[in-house]
Amino acid sequence: MKYFGTDGIRGVYGSGITEDLAYRAGRALAHIFGGTALIARDTRTSGPAIEGALASGINAGGGNVCLAGVLPTPAVSCLTAGRGCTFGVEISASHNPPEYNGIKVFLPDGRKLTTSMESAVEYYMDNSVPCGSGSREQWTGGEDEYVKIVLDRINSLAASLGRSAKLQGLRLLLDCGGGAGADAAKRIFTELGADLTMLCADCRGECINVRCGALHPEAMCAAAGGYDMAAAFDGDADRLVVYDKRLLAGDEVLFNLSRYPLGDTVIGTVLTNSALERRLRKSGKRLVRTDVGDRNIGEVMRTVRSGLGGEPSGHFIIDGVTGDGILSAAAVAVLAVTEGIYTLTCDRQATADIPIPYGPPAASRICEAEREARRLASRVIIRPSGTEPVLRVMAEGEDADGAVNVVREMLS
Repeated sequence: MKYFGTDGIRGVYGSGITEDLAYRAGRALAHIFGGTALIARDTRTSGPAIEGALASGINAGGGNVCLAGVLPTPAVSCLTAGRGCTFGVEISASHNPPEYNGIKVFLPDGRKLTTSMESAVEYYMDNSVPCGSGSREQWTGGEDEYVKIVLDRINSLAASLGRSAKLQGLRLLLDCGGGAGADAAKRIFTELGADLTMLCADCRGECINVRCGALHPEAMCAAAGGYDMAAAFDGDADRLVVYDKRLLAGDEVLFNLSRYPLGDTVIGTVLTNSALERRLRKSGKRLVRTDVGDRNIGEVMRTVRSGLGGEPSGHFIIDGVTGDGILSAAAVAVLAVTEGIYTLTCDRQATADIPIPYGPPAASRICEAEREARRLASRVIIRPSGTEPVLRVMAEGEDADGAVNVVREMLS
């Protein structure tokens, strides 16, 4: 793909992503989907400029625009259909640092675009489309609707266990990463009754994901000693990490979420720890793996009618189609209050990012490196990143570190 990566279009503002690119993307999306687009953004300082260019492109393609302001990504997924929109867009680079920005696109049912749809958008980004004109309106009710949706869903989840979703007595620390989820999270956990303290909830856009949030939970962990539970989101709040006496692995969080009656099949990725697969099997459940990315997880969930999926990075989908860090945190908090959080001893894993500034190595070299690394580890995954010019390497097994070093030496 020329513009789209693992999760939408993403790059450094001013080079990888520009107002011109956003304009062309908007024009292409309007030509393909027509109707009205719901647009929201995270707190990045480049957000308003990208928003304006995208909206102008949609209008030029004949589409209408509903500007929803700052909202987390899962809110756009939930609200696109509720507003009767033909597609939705979150302007965000997710967990990336402030100099990045991006465009995530959602279908009317909340799903992300398929790769074939992304190909169509890319075609029209580089080719002319008929000119049109559309309207533009501001909408301030998005956060209210999203908060209500999350509260309804967490109450339903708690009821499925015969429990209450009330969190009275839970001392909870939330690190919002300077991102788009802070206001909604505060309202949701306050309504649920948690004794709430927030970190990085009022940071300016230039601070988003900087030494805070799901990708940098060190500050949260250092402050978590006086709390029953701590949680951190990334910049657009579709990702979650949890602290309960220690920082939990993503697969450990997914195991706890599997305690809800969401079906006998849990969807993971090729990176999901084998310990989770074994533990689910003991519980009478199975793990189905797919490629990395919550879009892939959501598609497989939909196909096999699973109610739960997630990946080690912290994207968890609960009876939906895209990751929602706030809902997932609430679901874990209910378990912490009612039954306690279970532990999962994960198999040893090691990871590395290998820079590939001139493109990925030949497939034969990657296969050779994987073959050699498997002499030291039971599983080895080597894949190009969809968002950065690096190879992602994961090894699982007794000498996972040695396996990663083998790959690094052979492919660097």
